[in-house]
Amino acid sequence: MSGSTSDRGAFGSQFGFVMAAAGSAVGLGNIWKFPYITGENGGGAFVLVYLACIALVGLPLMYAELIVGRRGGSDVLGSLRKLTAEHGALGNALSWFTGLLAVTTGFLILSFYSVVAGWALHFLFVSLGVVPGGETAAATFTGVGGSFGWSALWHTVFMLMVVGVVAVGVQGGIEWACKRLMPALFAILVLLLVYVGVTGGLGESLTFLFKPDFHKLTGESVLEALGHAFFTLSLGMGAMVTYGSYVGSDRHVVRDGVWIALLDTVLALMAGAVIFAVVFSQGAEPGAGPGLVFVTLPDLFAGMPGGTFVAVAFFLLLIFAAWSSGISLLEVCVAWMHDQLGLPRRVAAAMMGFAIWLTGLAAANGALTDDGVLAVLDDVTTRYMLPGGGLLVALAAGWLLTKEDREAGFASLGLWGARLASVWTVLIRFVTPALILLVVLAKLGIVDLSSDPPAEDDAAAALESRP
Repeated sequence: MSGSTSDRGAFGSQFGFVMAAAGSAVGLGNIWKFPYITGENGGGAFVLVYLACIALVGLPLMYAELIVGRRGGSDVLGSLRKLTAEHGALGNALSWFTGLLAVTTGFLILSFYSVVAGWALHFLFVSLGVVPGGETAAATFTGVGGSFGWSALWHTVFMLMVVGVVAVGVQGGIEWACKRLMPALFAILVLLLVYVGVTGGLGESLTFLFKPDFHKLTGESVLEALGHAFFTLSLGMGAMVTYGSYVGSDRHVVRDGVWIALLDTVLALMAGAVIFAVVFSQGAEPGAGPGLVFVTLPDLFAGMPGGTFVAVAFFLLLIFAAWSSGISLLEVCVAWMHDQLGLPRRVAAAMMGFAIWLTGLAAANGALTDDGVLAVLDDVTTRYMLPGGGLLVALAAGWLLTKEDREAGFASLGLWGARLASVWTVLIRFVTPALILLVVLAKLGIVDLSSDPPAEDDAAAALESRP
């Protein structure tokens, strides 16, 4: 049932595919969220829980998305329609809903993600002295994030970067870019690790991130690990289905999934080691979110030896991570237009890019306000659309695909493959959907796993300190 990729483009190598898929997974959240939640929730103890959540949710769902793409040989909608055709109206309805949800999710996320990535571009040029900044990093951040003109300008530049790569094609554009962006990202992290190893703070950073403290593990910690395991791997929006459709063989799908999850986790922890080494070496307090990377760190860079080099390297790191993720978000939309509407890739990339750019302009207006378009889109996509898409793919892969299609990626592993296939089937049918539902219910406030709710005053203080 494997689909042909001859008329759609294809990755030229397994390495290129893994780099592109890992680039999709590695994004801004890896750099400003994962390190912080690791340190705040028990360090090494949290990492162990997170890896267990990757095994129960992340890898099963990633395999499901990859195998749907590889066996279907099309975008999310086309692949699911082909693989669930024998279920008639049920398969067709689920395919249409899942496919359109994935495209809409990718569209909306990229529209505001591009605005945030644009801020990183602004800070890069401020660090290089090309663009004037404020007296403090907070002033610079307010100056760009609070200005529609600046935000719209950098959002436009970033969207041109993304559209330019996707329009060229799979092998000549996406693969070519990601085979350079991901090694460059890794090289920058290694250089920064060497730097902080020399200048100080690395030991305290590693302790913050990796020293197991099981007393900090709570029900909320487990939920945090569970939610991040799902969101960090670029699942629920069709990116892995789309990229999987550009690889013809099912042979290495299990291995590829493990590599993607491993690279995503390792790069996030490396980034955390660098970030908190800088924070601790300057006697600052760790924080999370945009406030960490756009306010705290730039001010700390300014007081460090070689601070300009560190700032430039760091913001290049942010931009490369955002760029590779933005490429995959647009590709989900472009693949749908190419496969379902028959539009040439360049036309589809231009049309989708323009529509996303227009939506992003709305997100750039009042971007720092709690009730602005950016905040609303972020909330809707992460609370409802991403987990909804992941849940639907899990149900389709677990219950509507044939046994041959479901287990195709395990066939090359022999006897062990058959055993793993049985375990995966149980996970994707029962465990993964149940855990995704738990994440959704928690985000909706229906499930509360906190063991010791904060007092009213503590809760108010925590709310006021949010970046």
